[in-house]
Amino acid sequence: MITFDEYRRHDGIGLAQKIAAGDFSREEVLQAALARLDAVNPGLNLLAQDLRSHAQAQLKQPISGGVLAGVPLLLKDLLADMQGVATGCASPLLLGIKAQQDSDLTAAYRQAGMVLFGKTTLPEWGLMPYTESVLHGITRNPWDVEHTPGGSSGGAAAAVAAQVVPIAHGGDGGGSIRIPAANCGVFGLKPSRGRVSMGPLLVDAWQGMVCEHVLTRSVRDSAAMLDIAAAAPQTARLYHCPPQATSFLDCLQQPLPRLRIAVTDTPWLSGDVAAPIRAAHADTVALLQSLGHEVTEARPAFADAETLGRAMLVAVAGETAKIKRQLQAALGRKISHRDVEAATWSLIVYGEHISAGEAFWARDVINAQMRIAAQFHQQYDVLCTPVLPRLTPKVGELAPSAKEEKASRIMLGSLKLGFLMKNNPVVDRNSRQSLAYIGFTAPFNITGQPAMSVPLYWHNNLPVGSQFAAAHGREDVLLQLAHELEQARPWFNRTPDL
Repeated sequence: MITFDEYRRHDGIGLAQKIAAGDFSREEVLQAALARLDAVNPGLNLLAQDLRSHAQAQLKQPISGGVLAGVPLLLKDLLADMQGVATGCASPLLLGIKAQQDSDLTAAYRQAGMVLFGKTTLPEWGLMPYTESVLHGITRNPWDVEHTPGGSSGGAAAAVAAQVVPIAHGGDGGGSIRIPAANCGVFGLKPSRGRVSMGPLLVDAWQGMVCEHVLTRSVRDSAAMLDIAAAAPQTARLYHCPPQATSFLDCLQQPLPRLRIAVTDTPWLSGDVAAPIRAAHADTVALLQSLGHEVTEARPAFADAETLGRAMLVAVAGETAKIKRQLQAALGRKISHRDVEAATWSLIVYGEHISAGEAFWARDVINAQMRIAAQFHQQYDVLCTPVLPRLTPKVGELAPSAKEEKASRIMLGSLKLGFLMKNNPVVDRNSRQSLAYIGFTAPFNITGQPAMSVPLYWHNNLPVGSQFAAAHGREDVLLQLAHELEQARPWFNRTPDL
């Protein structure tokens, strides 16, 4: 029987090596993960679906090869379909719709020999940067349970930080991997647009802004998982991403040249930056300089905050309205405001009142930022910013109040006054707060370039992530830099006291 101390001492690759050597069995490693889950889940609320019975069935199959074979893995309950299991998306509407097949990514994880035993919590439809839903309740931050882990991959980040698993799947459409990674003190990489397949059912999500990957305790685990994802068959491809010349895991062993790193602590979307965040950024800049990199104050000349914010709101609201139509077709009935949370319904109605002209305008804005980013990275290898403009908020701080939810339901549900969207308190408040909160992360979803959150700083026992972005297709540069930072300032053993 593996003790928790033995289990937590290893990252995913380390556990797989122990399994391959015969020191641990897959069953013992899974039981260690389940024991840790059972110990911390009552206080954190990590799981949307407990699938340990599926994991037990998996263990009856012969172990496959691979650097992560036998390692337990949690999937976010969004996008990553598992055959025979509902992809719930924190929505009662979806609980009765079981996936007919694995997604490309889930199939790749299985083929790599990873043991899937649960699906993690998220906000409804993955729409918010905090993890609080009517269906699953509040997910809490392992560093301080009065605070949110962030979102939308909040359950995933909290599970990794709480050492339930060394690796958890997530998705990122505006910062949904990087925000919880920053709030929970773990490593989180958003890959380049087109790197990871969302097939076979999807070829695109949120106009190319969404990408799936993982949250990890070590950089090498993230690199190994990206190798698995990148090698998976793309059953449907909409965006091109240049293939990697060598594996992402192997590139960590290559010497990192002196990088040209641009730095800024000014967000592209509205919002002030708190003093602890500026202090963390300055500390990161000093660390980069001490490692010998060329550091310059510079930032891409993206569109103004109003234009970027409006384009993203139009894209997300339009996509949310689209999902409503798809669900109505799948369920064979109309969906009303009673079927979803007030904030979700607000976005649906908002999306239904967007013109085709504005939707195509938003697409043009997205494409323009891609070109700006590409030009910027001709001069700079990496861009360094904070992940967030403030420390992780307390639970409930970013969510609409009960009064606002009631007003929205009356206006948009009972009275059907969707044409008054500009006066909708939920949309106005949520969009303003959310856009300010994701002012550093969302631009890189718009551009499609890779970006990562690295846990380099803590303030009053709360983690503060540093963000790094590179040119499209250059995850190798980011992973090499992250590996160097990990060696210079190790974080693996810096864990919450649970």
